[in-house]
Amino acid sequence: MRKLIAALLVGSALWSGYWYVGKTAKFNVLESWFSDRRDDGWTAKYTDFRVVGFPNRFDSRFEGLDLRSPHAGIGWQAPKFHILALSYKPNHIIAVFDDTQTLSLPLEDVGVSSSEMMASVVFEPDTKLAVDRIQLQSMDLVLNGGLGWQAKAKHLSLSTRQNGEFSNAHDIAFDARSVTPTKAFRSHLDPKGRLPATIETLFLNMMLGFDAPWDRVAIEQGAPEVTKIDITRMKLAWGVLGLTASGALDVAPDGQISGRLALEIKNWREVLDLTVTSGLLDQGTADTIGRGLGLLTAGSDDPTSLSVPLVLADGAMALGPIPLGFAPRFVR
Repeated sequence: MRKLIAALLVGSALWSGYWYVGKTAKFNVLESWFSDRRDDGWTAKYTDFRVVGFPNRFDSRFEGLDLRSPHAGIGWQAPKFHILALSYKPNHIIAVFDDTQTLSLPLEDVGVSSSEMMASVVFEPDTKLAVDRIQLQSMDLVLNGGLGWQAKAKHLSLSTRQNGEFSNAHDIAFDARSVTPTKAFRSHLDPKGRLPATIETLFLNMMLGFDAPWDRVAIEQGAPEVTKIDITRMKLAWGVLGLTASGALDVAPDGQISGRLALEIKNWREVLDLTVTSGLLDQGTADTIGRGLGLLTAGSDDPTSLSVPLVLADGAMALGPIPLGFAPRFVR
C-alpha cells in the first residue's frame, strides 16, 4: 500500500510538473506571437490573458481581444475568446467565440452576433502550424454593417479538410439555411418583391487549390491565392427559383477564370426577368437570350427548367451557345 501511495504521489507530481511546464510554454508562445505582431505593425492587444485547465487541459482565455493586420486591412475584436485544448493533444483546438464580436474591414466595421459560434481546428504538428481541417458552426447569426445593413442566417456550417490528392488544396463544404440577405441586395435584385425575404438553402461542396499552404505564414503575411475551383455540387433554393451547378474552373496568375460549369436552373424565365429588373441586363439583350434559351428548352419535358453549360474561356463567358460578355476574374 505504501508503495502504491508513493507511486501515485510521484505520478501526480510528475504530471503536475508536466502541466505547469506546458502551461508556461503555451503562455509564452502566445505572448511571443502577440509581441511579434506588434513589432510588425499590428494592433495586437488584450485586457486579460491566462492559461487554465489543470490537470488535463490547456485552455487559453482572452478578454478584451483586439487584432488588426496592416497587411490585409482587416481586424477582429471580441470581449471574450477561449481556445480549448487537451493537454495530450495540443494541435487540436476548440475555439469558442463570444456572442458579440466586431469584424473590421477596410470600408466599415461589421458587428457579429450569434447564439452559438464554435470552431474545431486541427493543425499539423510542426512549427508552421499548417491547417489540416476546420469545422465552424454558428446558430442565429446576425451581421450588422456599419453602413446600416443587416444580414442573418438561422444555421451556418463550414468545414474544410486538406485534399489527399493535391498539395495546397482543401475540400470545403458550406451549408447555410434560412438566410436573410440585406434589404439593399434584395431590392436591387428583386425590386418588385417577388421573392421571399429568406433564402431557404445555400449549399456548396467543392475543392479549392491554392498557391501556398494555409499556415502561420499565411495568417501573418497574407492569404494564399486561389489557383483552382472544383465544384462537386452547388445548390440554391429561393422561393420559386432553384439553381444547381457542378464543374471545374482554373484561375490564372493574373486572376482570369476559365473552365466549364454544368447548370440546372429552375424557372429560368423568372431568373432572366430578375436580371432585367435588377439592371444586370437590358431588355433587348434579355429578349435575345430568352429566345435562345427557349429554343434549347422547347423539346424538353419541363420547358421551365434549363440544363446548360456555363463556359468561361479566353476572357469571355457564354451560357451554352449564347455569349454573355466578359468572364469574371479574381483581383490579385
